[in-house]
Parts: sequence; C-alpha cells; structure tokens
Amino acid sequence: MAILDYIVNSPTPVSATEIAREFDMSISNAYKYLDDLYKGELLTKNKDRTYIPSFKLVEYGSIILKKISLRDLAQPHLVDLMVKTGQTVHLVVKDGNEGVYIEKIEGPHSLPMMSKIGMRMNLYATGFGKAILANLSEQELDEYLKTVKLEKRGKNTVTDPLKLKKQLNEIKKIGYAIDNEENENGIFCIGAPIFNYDNQVIAAVSISMSTSQAKETNVEKYANYVMDCTKKISRLLGFKNK
Repeated sequence: MAILDYIVNSPTPVSATEIAREFDMSISNAYKYLDDLYKGELLTKNKDRTYIPSFKLVEYGSIILKKISLRDLAQPHLVDLMVKTGQTVHLVVKDGNEGVYIEKIEGPHSLPMMSKIGMRMNLYATGFGKAILANLSEQELDEYLKTVKLEKRGKNTVTDPLKLKKQLNEIKKIGYAIDNEENENGIFCIGAPIFNYDNQVIAAVSISMSTSQAKETNVEKYANYVMDCTKKISRLLGFKNK
C-alpha cells in the first residue's frame, strides 16, 4: 500500500529501481510488489517497464464518493468540538449562493437558536459563510458579489463589497472567520472551511455563542479548535493541504 501511495503521488512514471531505492529493498522484491499491484489492476505498466496508477483507482474513487455522507463522517468531530467549547456547533454545506444547515449539535452553554437542519442562510454575514467565501476562486467570488445584494442584517454587517473582499482576504490568511453581530445582534460565531479531495471548499463548521460569552472567551483558542475540527473532516474527504 505504501508503494501504491508513492506511485499515485509521483508526478512521473515510477520504475522498479526507484521503488527499490525509495523503500530500501532489492530489485526483485520491488518487481514482486509492482507485479502484484499490476495484476490487481491498480497499476498500468508502460512499454519502458515503468508504472503509473490505473483507471481502476478512478473507478474505486467514484464508488467511494457516492457512499460518503459528509454528515456521518463529520459527526464525531462535531461532537468533540461541542465538548471542547460547550457551544452550539453547526455543519453547513454551500448550495449555490447560500449555506444549508445539515447538522446542529447544541452545547450545554449555548443560547437557544432558531437555526435548524435544512434551513438556508446567507454567506456574507455568517462565520461559516465567510469561511467559505474566503476560499472561493477570485472569479467565483466576483460572480457571487455581482449576484447577491449585501443587506444589513446585524449592527456590524459589512455591506460594502470592497470592504468584504478585504475582510475575506484576511480570513483566508488566518484560516477562520468571525461573525461579530453581523448576521444577528447579540450573536458571535467562529467558522472554518471544509475542503474536498479536489481541494475545493464545499462546507464549513461554526460555533455560536452570545457576544457577552465571547468577551470572556479565548477566541483564538476556540478558533484553533474549530480549525482542527475542519482539518480532520477535510482529510477524511481526501483533501491534502499543499
């Protein structure tokens, strides 16, 4: 499996000599492992006796993707985040220009909230939404800003597209977003993005609390908890941070 992983991640075809050198084994053993993978249709053998990944792996990948449930995959990590922070945890997927709640886990110290599974919410004024927007391509973000009207929702909502873009650039640098009474007065949220196997942002996780709780909270510590949660979920989806 280590040899297969090496070949999959190699930018060029791999020879038995390279495998022998990389894994500190004899040429004959390298050929044996490569031949087993080739017979199992996991590798394709070129005329020069080098090897590349086969399309069988693509077939496996498409089957696996159909079986993956983001909600089920994320569940234990969302619960862990709730235990660490004591706050309500949301898992939200991007759907068009909005976010859709697909999981909500209420914490012992959290406020009663109107959010519910299946509910749709804006992206520009929420912690999870800004975490998603910050990791879109420039073209996608420009298209979003042309399409969506930035309306006032909380007392700190950013309604100027240029100011929002500046904020999103900073969010991308630090890895998390904060909603400080931008979507709803009295509510403070921290959100971080989830990436898939194709390195595309597809969802986000956030924790929510009252602004008074936030003043007594180590925000950076909680942000690290949220980012650790989303990184674990992203890795399970095949994301590899470059």
